[in-house]
Amino acid sequence: MNTQQTKNLHRLLWLANVQQFFPDKAPEQLWKDYTSWHKNRDQFQRLYKRYPLHQLPDFGPLPMDIQPAGSILISFHYGPYRLLPKFLVKCGYQITLLAAAAILEREAEYYDAELRNAGLSSEMLQCIDANNSYSLRKILSAVKEKRLVLVFMDANEGQRIDHSDSNKLPVPFAAHYFCWRTNILKLATRFRIPVYCTYMERCEEEIPWAVHPFVPILTDTKQPTAAEMMHAFSGLQLSFQQMMNQGWIYWENWAFIHQYNGDKANTSRGITASGSWVLPLEYQQQKYLFDIRNRQFFQIKA
Repeated sequence: MNTQQTKNLHRLLWLANVQQFFPDKAPEQLWKDYTSWHKNRDQFQRLYKRYPLHQLPDFGPLPMDIQPAGSILISFHYGPYRLLPKFLVKCGYQITLLAAAAILEREAEYYDAELRNAGLSSEMLQCIDANNSYSLRKILSAVKEKRLVLVFMDANEGQRIDHSDSNKLPVPFAAHYFCWRTNILKLATRFRIPVYCTYMERCEEEIPWAVHPFVPILTDTKQPTAAEMMHAFSGLQLSFQQMMNQGWIYWENWAFIHQYNGDKANTSRGITASGSWVLPLEYQQQKYLFDIRNRQFFQIKA
């Protein structure tokens, strides 16, 4: 798939995903929203170039009544989120980024270069491959060394959510829901690791985004009860909702949700389905129509 085809597919998935959450939006408004979202992404890229690590000031510790070193810090792909690890380093924290190997292929090199250019030790920002068999041992080692283990806990959608799966948490938003894996919280409770949440928030300073003060999610290191776990989940969801209230358009992952609308999506018939609308897509010299509402491709055969 060439670059243009990738962009076209990316746009179709964005429209289909957003339409699930905002079903009352007219197609024209969805197009406008997509344009705004894309412009925001371009603006965030300019911020990354404008504020490399070596040009950021030393912020000092965040104004909080907690000592978060040696804990798990949950965040989201929201706003200029690639600034978050750099901001945290400039706040004096040693960061360990936990991510999948495919992500680290790009991010590890980026942050290594940032540290070198700033003349900082590689100890300030390290990475752990979440798929590595030794990842658990490395997480525990990072916590023991009083580092912040940074985890981006965004929607991880399957074709449909199985509500009996205790490793997934449905998170309501607008007219639909996201689906989060809760493994990291279960790991924290098993090994008595404190958990906090933060995200990028808009501000009126020279740098128009800042780090939101850490929100305690699980701070009592004793084994939590079921009620306390539900309270932790609620706190995490509330933080996410407050973040999104700044503007849902700033969330990065709208094009990467892959959840269908249940069994109905498998039986709908494209343009004859109630309320559907379709857009064309060309891929490998084949032409298709993509059903936005029901998230299905239909090949056009002459």
